[in-house]
Amino acid sequence: MRKKGLRNGLYERGSFVAEVLILGGGFGGLAAAQELRSRLPDDQITLVANTDHFYMGFAKLWDLAGIRPLSGGTVPLDNLERKGVRFRHAEITAIDPRNRRVETSIGDLSADTMLVALGAESSRPHLDLLAAEDAYNLYSGEDLPGIRAALDRIQRGSVLISILGVPFKCPPAPYEAALIVDELLRRRDVRDAVRVAVSTPAPMTLPVAGRDASQYVAGHLQERGIELLSEHKVTGVDAARRAVQFANGLEVEFGVLLGVPATAPPAVVRTAELIGPSGWIEPDRYSLRTAFDGVYAVGDCTAIPAGNGQIPKAGVFAAAEGRVAARNIAADLGSGEPDQFDGRGFCFLELPGQKVAYVEGNWYAEPKPEVSLSEADEEQFRRKQEYERAHLEQWLGGDTQLGLRLRSP
Repeated sequence: MRKKGLRNGLYERGSFVAEVLILGGGFGGLAAAQELRSRLPDDQITLVANTDHFYMGFAKLWDLAGIRPLSGGTVPLDNLERKGVRFRHAEITAIDPRNRRVETSIGDLSADTMLVALGAESSRPHLDLLAAEDAYNLYSGEDLPGIRAALDRIQRGSVLISILGVPFKCPPAPYEAALIVDELLRRRDVRDAVRVAVSTPAPMTLPVAGRDASQYVAGHLQERGIELLSEHKVTGVDAARRAVQFANGLEVEFGVLLGVPATAPPAVVRTAELIGPSGWIEPDRYSLRTAFDGVYAVGDCTAIPAGNGQIPKAGVFAAAEGRVAARNIAADLGSGEPDQFDGRGFCFLELPGQKVAYVEGNWYAEPKPEVSLSEADEEQFRRKQEYERAHLEQWLGGDTQLGLRLRSP
């Protein structure tokens, strides 16, 4: 490699082999790796992640619902090597964006250009709230066996799905989970004896998607007898009394508590120079460039302003941003044209009976996002399956199809 440095955002290309470094092995990092490999066939692309596998977030809910074990949608990240991307399984301990250099548990790495796609982690104070018996982190794959066992045991009392703070990943997931819990209890013929409720600090179920989508979700909760406690901000969990306390003075006892922690930037991001006033990385919302030459950022570790808030912290947005950032990195390196993120995204909102409503919109629309929603049907569920299958194949290759066949609940 022979570095010549940046000049007005572009490399003096010459004949050197460029080093591109991707930090993070989630939606954004994997989508970027695929795009970069196709546009920079002769350059070195390295992806570093502190985990050795990948699965899509909704795969956890399929496991909970008994549709498919989580292992069926899990693919090792070293499959990246089959796609011509070097993979390094390591903890990233420091980021130096000025010199495009990172410190890791396996040594230092540097690059000509770098993409930060490190996602977000659960709020530590919120995880501490879930230390009570039969209290779990709904979004943790490691908690799934405990969640299933607790739901299998409960005979009476209440199951509370509680959004502990904002922002949090995948806005529809708590409500999808509530519908799954309702279904599981009905199969065991104990639903009439178990209260199911969802609490949120927001005034509606899906503020990021608008009032119509929120009312759609609330209507399905109501149909199933699931209580919606909106504008309920959690202030504490009394482990001894097994009760969640809210700022409005209400206290709700639980037999099982499924908490949804707010997200926070990873520690290594918080201590880097990349953080903006919001506490997150704030790249240009169109190009995804940061203030540092040759450094881009995408996905849940960023705060990107949208029509009436921020781009949702969801995998499909991270993937879209990752592709745009990759095209801009390739253009910086003299390959192809630059691109702009247009703020568009979608969501598969899953309902009982393996039916999916498709939500899509333009989050850059003013004064608020323009969002549409299709009625749930089985065809959209198949579309969701195909989205997972196709992207796991594109990003990681290998014989993934064998593990992706779903069974009826």
